[in-house]
Amino acid sequence: MMKKTDSTKLASLLFSLIFLTGCNDYFITDGTSTFSAWQPLLIIATSCLVFIPVLSLALLIFSQWKHIQFKITLQRYFHGSLILMLAIAWFIEVGLVQRTDNRVDLLLTLCALGTQMALVAFAFVRINKQQKMLYRANNFL
Repeated sequence: MMKKTDSTKLASLLFSLIFLTGCNDYFITDGTSTFSAWQPLLIIATSCLVFIPVLSLALLIFSQWKHIQFKITLQRYFHGSLILMLAIAWFIEVGLVQRTDNRVDLLLTLCALGTQMALVAFAFVRINKQQKMLYRANNFL
């Protein structure tokens, strides 16, 4: 069974290796690269960036019928997914350094990040409101 620190170390190692796979083309050709090595990774990162808010919205709708503890746990995952999305957005922007003519990826990234931030804020407000109502109901008499 892996500990939490082991999985964090593994994730940082994998991220470093993925980052280096895109850099090899840049250093081999003295900086005149088309970033062909980045292309599959950028497609995967962009699709993950779009998929995370859709999944978060589906989970937020599903949590409407669940208990408050499920919603609190889900809120923690929303915060973690927002941090993951920021890391993915940074990775996409690093990969698009020399492709300044294509800003569709930037627009897609900003829309996905904005949607995820709105979902995180909505979940936070909704859970706080439900916790206050639950506290009032428990302490009524």
